[in-house]
Amino acid sequence: MKTIEVSQAEMAARIARFSEQTSQSAHYAEALGIPREAYEIMAAETLYLMMAPASQGGPMAQQPAIPGEPGVSVIIARCPPGDKPLLHAHHYTVESFMCLTGAFRIRWGSDGGQQIDLAPHDMIAVPPGVDRQFENISDEEALLLVIITGSGDDDFADISMPPGETEFMRGRFGQSVIDGYNKVGVAFRNPDGSTNGPQVPTPIEVTDAEMAMRIARIDKQQPLSATSGDSIGVPREAREMVAAKNLYLLMAPENQGGPMAHHAAIAGPDNISVLIAECPPGDKPLLHAHHHTVENFMCLTGEFRIRWGEGGEEHIDLKPFDMISVPPGVDRQFENISDADARLLVVITGTSREDYNDISMPPEVTELIRSRFGQGVIDAYGERGVTFRDE
Repeated sequence: MKTIEVSQAEMAARIARFSEQTSQSAHYAEALGIPREAYEIMAAETLYLMMAPASQGGPMAQQPAIPGEPGVSVIIARCPPGDKPLLHAHHYTVESFMCLTGAFRIRWGSDGGQQIDLAPHDMIAVPPGVDRQFENISDEEALLLVIITGSGDDDFADISMPPGETEFMRGRFGQSVIDGYNKVGVAFRNPDGSTNGPQVPTPIEVTDAEMAMRIARIDKQQPLSATSGDSIGVPREAREMVAAKNLYLLMAPENQGGPMAHHAAIAGPDNISVLIAECPPGDKPLLHAHHHTVENFMCLTGEFRIRWGEGGEEHIDLKPFDMISVPPGVDRQFENISDADARLLVVITGTSREDYNDISMPPEVTELIRSRFGQGVIDAYGERGVTFRDE
């Protein structure tokens, strides 16, 4: 499998520095004439669009920091204590929430009567058609990661507001704001069953037991290196060298292929896998490439160096909540360069579950693994879709 080279200048367009982001509400106040207060009441006080397709529609797609692949948006909500958007539904996309700092309460159901609380790095994936809401329940400003996944750009203009929120918005801001939101695909459901804006399917209800299958508690997870040995026949030491010391698979497509498809806490959409790498100082996987998927890294704690290119000669450093999107075909590697254990979020996106059988290792890594563990480990990885390049 051939790899490609990406220059520092080319990669710069695929990096989002959290400290440099501006709120989506400022863009909408200018572009659509929706008052900033109305946007912040509906969405959250501050939303930063870290990555989205440049062509994507919907109410959260103005000027993404990273123009990404179709089907995935990555957003950070910055919320003061008690901040919460209005109850709303996404009808064609899966909205996943991960607490970054503080603590958040996720409510769902037609009246928001069901709820769970998220501690840092816990995650929940809310299915399409369910009314939902998040709230910062901590005593300080907190950050929430929001990942929205769909099959294409058209899916993202899929938000609707329940009747109670429709009446509130109309009473507070007038019909003109309702009309402004209709232009970007937001529907407002009325008490009489009619809808202002795009027609959307009837919302659905999800039980507590059903939602429990869509929650990943980070402190309940086992690293892949501890759980995948019997199924792939590779010693734990080799798995930790190839991947990372502790790699937790929070969400992946059901029956996904590839070397990281074991024991996902959440069975998610076909086009995304979400992992957390927990690394001691200096820990780093071996240099490798993904050939059909995009691998996105966001520093959660500490500081990470992302290397890429032949021999990993290019690099950038990520501080908390900085993000980089590495395109297919590029050799890459991450390393914890801080003085304590640190966590890195890894979001891998493709068009289908078959795309995940796409990892290759460069010749110097092939030589290292063969000399240290033997050809049997090379062959075992080959059965999971990993190619070891000899030249």
